[in-house]
Amino acid sequence: AQAVAGATKDIPIVITAVTDPAASGLVESNEVPGGNVTGSSDLTPVADQIDLLTKLLPEAKNIGILYCTAEANSKLQAQMALDALKEKGLAGVEYTVSSSNEIQTVVESMVGKVDAIYVPTDNVIAAGMATVSMIATGEHKIPIIGAEVAHVENGALATYGLDYFEVGKLAGEQAVEILNGKNPADLPIAYLPKERCKLTINDEVADQLG
Repeated sequence: AQAVAGATKDIPIVITAVTDPAASGLVESNEVPGGNVTGSSDLTPVADQIDLLTKLLPEAKNIGILYCTAEANSKLQAQMALDALKEKGLAGVEYTVSSSNEIQTVVESMVGKVDAIYVPTDNVIAAGMATVSMIATGEHKIPIIGAEVAHVENGALATYGLDYFEVGKLAGEQAVEILNGKNPADLPIAYLPKERCKLTINDEVADQLG
C-alpha cells in the first residue's frame, strides 16, 4: 500500500486490511484521509475477544500475547489486549518473534508460563498458525483465542472477530462510491461494525481441550 501511495497522488487508491492507516502514513487521519487514499481497516474488537477468553476460560490467569515485532499493526493490538486484560485483573505477557523461523521456539517457551494464548491479526503468526496450535494445544493443551476466523480454522479455539471477506467487501463498497464521484480524501477509513464480526468456535479443538 505504501509503495502504491508513493507512486501516485492522482489515481484513487483503496486499501484494505491495514489496521491503522494513519499510523502507517497512508492518510492524514483515519477520519478525514485528505489525499487519494482511503479504504477499510482490519482493526478487531480486541476487548470483546479478551471478554470471550475470560468467558470460555474462566480459570485462565496468565495470558500470553503472541505476535511479530516487524508488524506495527500487531503492536497496536497487543497493547489493546494488555489494557483489556489489566482491566479484568489478569496478567498479560508479550511473546514476540521477528520471523516465522522463531515461532516454534517462542511457543515452546510459553509452556508452563501461560494458561492461554491470544493472537492478534498478525500475518507472520497467521501463516504459522498450524505450528502454534500443534505445539500449544496439540502437545500442551494450551487454548488459543484468535482475532480472525482463519485463526480458528487453523487450530485456535475460538474468536469473536473478523472475516476478511467482510473487510474486503467494505473496501469494495468504498471503491463503488469513488467510481460514482466521491473523493477519497473525504471518505473516512471504514471499520467492520460489530454485527458483521463472527463468533467462531473450533469444535474439534474444544473436544481436544475437554
